[in-house]
Amino acid sequence: MLRWLRRKNALLREALFVILVAALMTSGCSSTTLTSGSNLAKVGQTAASQMEENATLSSDAMLNLRKAVAFNDGFNGQIGNSSSQTFLQNVGEIQDNLSQYAKMLESLSGAYSALGDLAAYDAVGNFNTSFSNLAKDSNQFLQGIHSSVQVGAVTSSAVKAGGGIVIGFVQANEVKDASRHIKVLLQTVIPVFEDPGTRTLLILNKEEVTGQIDQAAQTLFVSGVYSYGPLLDDLGGPMNFRSNPKSDSVVIKNPKLKQGLGNVAIEAAGEQSSQLAASYDKSVAALKALVPLHESLENGAPLNVGTITVIVNQLQKIATSLQPAKGK
Repeated sequence: MLRWLRRKNALLREALFVILVAALMTSGCSSTTLTSGSNLAKVGQTAASQMEENATLSSDAMLNLRKAVAFNDGFNGQIGNSSSQTFLQNVGEIQDNLSQYAKMLESLSGAYSALGDLAAYDAVGNFNTSFSNLAKDSNQFLQGIHSSVQVGAVTSSAVKAGGGIVIGFVQANEVKDASRHIKVLLQTVIPVFEDPGTRTLLILNKEEVTGQIDQAAQTLFVSGVYSYGPLLDDLGGPMNFRSNPKSDSVVIKNPKLKQGLGNVAIEAAGEQSSQLAASYDKSVAALKALVPLHESLENGAPLNVGTITVIVNQLQKIATSLQPAKGK
């Protein structure tokens, strides 16, 4: 009996030694995974939040376009004409799509935030809830644009809290599992966003936008109801020129000056329309740039955040250009 107990204790010591060695071998990898998970969460949340801001600003720009159409019809005595009603219906549908798109991006930001919590203090339930919201909002967006693609059970299943002796190792696996869920969802929706048909449901035709805004801008510009100062300041900025209190009276009396500034106003309107398209395209590029970061985390490779950082900076500049101009 004594020999049997000694043998059992020896086997137990050997088992504990193996466990200790495994813990030491995995602790470094686990720490790297948790750090990468935290870093990915930060950059993913920043990117998603910026994309959401751009989508919201794009929707606001559509509201301004509706106002321009209403002004043009009122000015021309054509309130309620059928062509404008059709145009406004299309604009309204784009606004609805942009709103749901922004909601999906908000949930994506929330999922990345929850990924950070999971990497920091093993918040499995928090991630499951956030990802469930993301899956739901993604499906609502896809349904809204009449896409046959849906986020299915595989991508929206819950992250399971694994059992094990080495807690850091278990937590690192949970972070990798969560990363895979977000990655699969991104890989599901990205082809939809890349589809030219989807693009037309979120971006209005540039010529239509420019035409409506130009008409309103020209009418208001020629009427002289607004100051020419902001345009003069913008045009003269590179040469450090500024308008003065007499600028408006000078422009209104000089047809050539008025025509030149009118052309600048039209160009500015066209540029904002281009920025709406650029905002969407950059957002798709940002979603695509996040995928390799997930793959790096899962493979234990360093995260290269250079590409996504550049795209987010570009989105920030676009957002600035889409902000309503502030008066003096």
